[in-house]
Formats: sequence, C-alpha cells, structure tokens
Amino acid sequence: MTGLRQRKRDRTREALVASAVRLFAERGYDGVTVAEIAEEAEVGARTFFAYFASKEDLLFPDAQLRVSAAVDALRDHAPGEAPMSALVRALDSAGVTGSDMTSDAARLRMRLIAESPVVQGRALRYQAEAQDAIARQLRASYPDDYDEVAAAAVVGAFVGAVTAALRAVFDASAGEASPGVEEDRRARVREATERALAPWLHPRS
Repeated sequence: MTGLRQRKRDRTREALVASAVRLFAERGYDGVTVAEIAEEAEVGARTFFAYFASKEDLLFPDAQLRVSAAVDALRDHAPGEAPMSALVRALDSAGVTGSDMTSDAARLRMRLIAESPVVQGRALRYQAEAQDAIARQLRASYPDDYDEVAAAAVVGAFVGAVTAALRAVFDASAGEASPGVEEDRRARVREATERALAPWLHPRS
C-alpha cells in the first residue's frame, strides 16, 4: 500500500504537471516561468526543483518510466514470442500508442515541440535515449535475429511511424472536442502504424 508521504508527493507532482499544462496552453512555453507554475500548484519554487530539474521536463513527466516499462517487457518476453510481437507489446507497455500519447495534453506537447527550440531539443534527446535503450534490449533479447544496426533501425522505424501518425492525426482533429475523439485518435494511429510497419509485423514466409 502506498504510504501517506508518497501519496502526498504524487499529488504535488501531478499538481505541478497539471498547472504547467494549463499555463502552457494559455500562454505558450516561453510565456510561463517556473515561479508561476509553482504558484499555480500552490507550492514554492524550491519544491518545484525537488520534483523536476527543468521547466521542459514537465512536458515529459513519465519519460523514464516509459522506457523502463518497454525494456522490462522486452527482457521478460515469453519463450518463443516473435521479436516484432515482443517489440510491439513492449512499446504498448510504454504507452507509445496509449491514451497519454493521444490526449489533449499530448497535442499541446506536440505543438510546443514545434514552437519552442528548447522543448524540441528535450524531445529529441528523450526520443534518442529511449530508442537507444529499447534497441539495446531488443538486441539482447534476440541476439540471433538482430545486430546493433538492425535493432536500431526497427525501433526507429516504429517510433518514427507513431510520431508521424500522431502529428497528422492531431492536425486532422484540431478543434475537435467530442467524447470519443481520443479513442478515434488512438485507433487511427494504431492502424496507420500497423500499415507502415506491415513488412516487419507480418513478414512473408
């Protein structure tokens, strides 16, 4: 059971992220300071830095957890599970095609990546680190199927396909706010990704 102290920490962290998302949506990334985010969340600036190293990290609050989930899923793959099946399951475990990637907060993140060089740099660094870690584990889990180059290529292809599909889906659904819009986004991203990666997901015998 989660202790009281940990629950309080979780609530504070969630409040900081929610406050940042609200303020970024209203004023853009550069129009908001750390002090304003902390004030909105009803904590001090010192408390902010106990949770996040920088302002841009608020847009990627679960980055390391996602990578760890994908690596763990690949490492613990079932005996006989095909490599691409394991990779897709691993990336699903990391939420790459999940609700967080198709939410309004994710759409805001995509917009800020396009608008702010600082956010774009952090996003590119996170993506590169994530792909490297997942590719290393794919190689370790399936040494007879992939060398370092092939593992990097297939992970990059998957992440690139999802990223491109997300960008297109967000552009197509701009302004939509119906209850089923996020579910529709997820379905379209999944379908587009599977089509793009069909040669790997369903290789011909």
